Amino acid sequence: MPRRPARGIPTTALACGWLASAVALSGFFLSACTETPEPQPIQPTTAMAPPPATTAQPSTPAPPAAPTLTTSPAPTESVATTPAFQELRATLELFSREKLEEGASAVLIKAKVGQQEWTLAEGVLSRERQAVVQSGDRFPVGEQFRTFLAVSVMKLVEEGRLGLDDPVTAYLPGAPTANSPVTIRQLLGDAADVPAADLPAAALNADALLGRVVEQLRGVPLGAVLRTDVLTPLNLQSTEFLIANSTVPDDVIHGYVQLEGETVDVTGTGLPDGISNGGLVSTVEDILAFQAALLRGQLLSPASLIAMKGTVFADYGLGLDHWDDRCTNGFYYGHAGDIPGYGSIAISSADGNRQLSIFMAYPPQPVSPQPSALALEMTGVAQVALNSGCRFQFR
Repeated sequence: MPRRPARGIPTTALACGWLASAVALSGFFLSACTETPEPQPIQPTTAMAPPPATTAQPSTPAPPAAPTLTTSPAPTESVATTPAFQELRATLELFSREKLEEGASAVLIKAKVGQQEWTLAEGVLSRERQAVVQSGDRFPVGEQFRTFLAVSVMKLVEEGRLGLDDPVTAYLPGAPTANSPVTIRQLLGDAADVPAADLPAAALNADALLGRVVEQLRGVPLGAVLRTDVLTPLNLQSTEFLIANSTVPDDVIHGYVQLEGETVDVTGTGLPDGISNGGLVSTVEDILAFQAALLRGQLLSPASLIAMKGTVFADYGLGLDHWDDRCTNGFYYGHAGDIPGYGSIAISSADGNRQLSIFMAYPPQPVSPQPSALALEMTGVAQVALNSGCRFQFR
């Protein structure tokens, strides 16, 4: 059963400190967030001779390059960096540094606010080879896969070949049932609610069942469906659906856990919910490109997107989670991923103008069926950081 991290902001002293920093920066919160970079300071109107070109200073000194820091390839010299975006960056740099000191082997971050972009890549691809991680290296996205899968399901709904309130047994005879038939809508929603009431979690793997339904109706493997529905139209060349026991690509970051006191590389093992059992691998760049396209209506009809977002008071939509956006008094949309050895979170504002994706190869820790505390912390930090990227906030 997929584990979906809780959505609250962590209550650790460190997270509270980040939140206080974001609040202090935001002033009195008297207006909504601006989603475009702040204008450059107005130049003096008093006539004066232009200074010699050789003495002109850049508006923001570039920090010294570090071997594990990879800057976004997008041009940045022509884009103003706002104080709010600098605060966002500082928050995330602190988070990355602390997690690496705690034993994480790699951290990847991609942030976008309007035309401002920033990418961080720190750590190593694997503990054995010690190769420096790159911003384009891939990682297993865990439960973030649910959003990709939901797009393929909703496309079948739009074509009239599937109903959200149809029982899954209508397409998969012999599939698990509860006191009442389990529906497609229930599987796309917070499926933890179904086994909690009627079925043991081991009997209901929502993503596996939905994947089988999609394959049954399309007549081709799920990986081919995802390529047709999402990956090819958006040119997500770094995103790939791996089948169980397939060879793990060389550019996939390795994850580690503690088993019986030993640090074990889980990248190629048969650990439950692990990468060797199949799943989606992607990059921080591809994940944000996918979310932006989804939220801007490039993949689904408006009605389907509204259904995926869920109602205002719902805890979870259909394959899509949401969190409070204090910049607009609306919501961020996205998903977290938490599997043995790995954690990730990607969230975007409703218009896709402000985005953040964080990945971490966890410090080795014992395997647990409960959400990792690091996943909860990462989700909270993502909210705090992205909220700090706007000038004013609602409270």
